[in-house]
Amino acid sequence: MHWTDADFMCLARAWVTTSVQTNGRTKGFTFYQKLNIAFNKDPECPTRRSSGSTKSQWYALNAQCVAYKGIVAQERFRNSSGKTEEDRENDAHKIYKGLNGDNGLAPPPRQAN
Repeated sequence: MHWTDADFMCLARAWVTTSVQTNGRTKGFTFYQKLNIAFNKDPECPTRRSSGSTKSQWYALNAQCVAYKGIVAQERFRNSSGKTEEDRENDAHKIYKGLNGDNGLAPPPRQAN
């Protein structure tokens, strides 16, 4: 089943919830089970997903989050005079959107079988 923007927002919220509630020693398998439980409990999430599905989609979403975070760090390092933190965030977002076909934080395109 296709993942919607609402599904990805639910996944991001579930990840934040799970990360806050677990300690650093949680095994990967247990973490993703907890992530899936949080995802499926979210009343705003329109679709229920399997643990394997949420895990595989998180990898794609996480890669984009890491790339975006790197661009934000570069913009902060530049330290252009007169720019506020919000200006730097906006610049980073424009750069990221430009690199990703104006899609913002969107899932990568599906590969043809």
